[in-house]
Amino acid sequence: MKARNLASPQNVVRADAPATEAAAVLARHDVRAALVVHDGGALAGVLSDSELLRALLPPYVDQASILARVLEESAADVLFDRLEGRSVADLMPEDREVEPVVHGEDTLVEVASVMVRARASAVGVLDEGRLIGGITIDDLLSHLLTRR
Repeated sequence: MKARNLASPQNVVRADAPATEAAAVLARHDVRAALVVHDGGALAGVLSDSELLRALLPPYVDQASILARVLEESAADVLFDRLEGRSVADLMPEDREVEPVVHGEDTLVEVASVMVRARASAVGVLDEGRLIGGITIDDLLSHLLTRR
C-alpha cells in the first residue's frame, strides 16, 4: 500500500492563524496533531500536541522539570495567555532535521520511518506537490494491525 491510499482528511490550521486557534482545534477534535498550511494551501508542516504544550510552559520548566512544582494548577489561565499574540508558525519547531512530510508513492514503511525520524505523530501527504491529506500514527498502526 502507498501513502496516498492511507491518507485521509486531517485537521488543518493556517500558519498565520492565532496559536489559540491551533489549541482549540487540537482540543475540540481530540487529535494529537494538525497539518499547518501557508496562505496558498502549501504544507508548512505539522504541529503536534506536545509542541503546543511546550509553547504553554515557561522556558525554565522545560529546562528543569523540578521547577514545574512551583506552578499551581490555578496558573493554567496564565499558561494559556502565553499563546496570545503568537501565530501557529511561531509554535512550529525550527530544529527538525526531518520534516513530517511524505509523498503519495511512499510505502508505509517509509511513512513510519519519517514519523520516527521527525518525531511526529502525523505526516502530511503530498501528491504531485499538492497536499492530499495526512496519516496519523493511529491510522498507520490500525492498518498494520488489520493486516495480521
